[in-house]
Amino acid sequence: MEIVYAAPYVPPAPPVPLWVGMRVTWTGWDGSVWDLNDPSGGVCLIRAGVEGLAMPAFTEWVQSSPSVAGQWFRGAVADPRRVFWPLCVFQDASTQGWIDLDRAFWKTMDPQKYGIWTITTPDGSSRSLRCRFKDDGGHPFEHDPFERCWATYGVALVADAPFWSGPEVSRVWNGNVLVDFFPGPPFHISSGSTMANASINNPGDEDAWPVWTIVGGSTDASVGVGSSVVEVPFVVPAGKALVVNTDPTVQTAVMYTYMPATNDDPEILSNPVDRTVDLGTANFAPIPAGQDRRLNISMTGDGIIRAAITPLYRRAW
Repeated sequence: MEIVYAAPYVPPAPPVPLWVGMRVTWTGWDGSVWDLNDPSGGVCLIRAGVEGLAMPAFTEWVQSSPSVAGQWFRGAVADPRRVFWPLCVFQDASTQGWIDLDRAFWKTMDPQKYGIWTITTPDGSSRSLRCRFKDDGGHPFEHDPFERCWATYGVALVADAPFWSGPEVSRVWNGNVLVDFFPGPPFHISSGSTMANASINNPGDEDAWPVWTIVGGSTDASVGVGSSVVEVPFVVPAGKALVVNTDPTVQTAVMYTYMPATNDDPEILSNPVDRTVDLGTANFAPIPAGQDRRLNISMTGDGIIRAAITPLYRRAW
C-alpha cells in the first residue's frame, strides 16, 4: 500500500486590524508612566473632549493703512498650547487602594515641573509634548470617592513650548581614523562620510536648531549651517566633549568629561564646564522645516563631530 504524506494544515494568519487606536501615555516629572487609554491601569481618558492634539493657536502681526485695502502680514508665532484631559481614576480593590492611586497620579501634576505627554500611532512612531499642570477647574465632588472608589476629573495643563517633538535626528562624522561610536554591533563612522558633503534632514513642521557635539581630540573645529558658522578655537582633549546648543533660548557651549557608549550603556557626559565665552565667531542658524540642508563643518584632529536636531511638529501625528 502506498502512503502519501501531506503537510499539516496551517491556518492563515489573523488579519491585521485596519482600525487601531492611538496609545496615550503620561510620564510624570517623578518618572512614573501612566497609560491613559488602558482602563486596567486605573487612570484613563473617559470621553470625547481631549484638547491639545491638533494645531496650536497663533498670534499674528499685521499692518494696515487707511489708504490701502486689506492688510500686510508681518509674521505669526504659536501661543502656549492648552491641554485638557477628561479622565477617571478608579480602583475597586479597596478604599485605601483608590486613595493611593489617586495620590500617586496627582503627585505628577505640578505647576512648576514638566511631564511628558506621548502619542504613539499604530506604526510605532511617536511624538511628545512637555506639559505642566494648570488647574482642575475647581473640581466639585458629587459623591464620596472613598466609598465608590472612583472620581472623574477635568485636568488642564499647558505646554509652554507648543510644538510636539519627534525622535531625534542625528549624523556623525569623524576626523582621520575609524572609530567605534554606537553601542551594539561594531558600527564605524568612516572618514569617507566626509565633512565636505555633510548634511542633515529636518522632517518637522518648524525650523530645528542643531546641537553640536565635538568629541576630542581636536585642536580646533568649526560647525554650522551654510555661512553661519560657530568656531571652536580651543583644544577639545581626548576624553572630553564640547556640546554647543544653538537654540536661541539656550545658546551655550559646555565642556564635559566624555565616556563613550558601550553595548550595555549610553554615552556619559559629566563634570560640565561652561566655555561659551571662549568661542570664536558664533553665528547660529537652524535647519529649515522639511529640508535637507548642507552643513559646514571641519576639524583638526581625530575626534568626532555630531549634529543632532529634534524635529518639531504642529500636531500629535
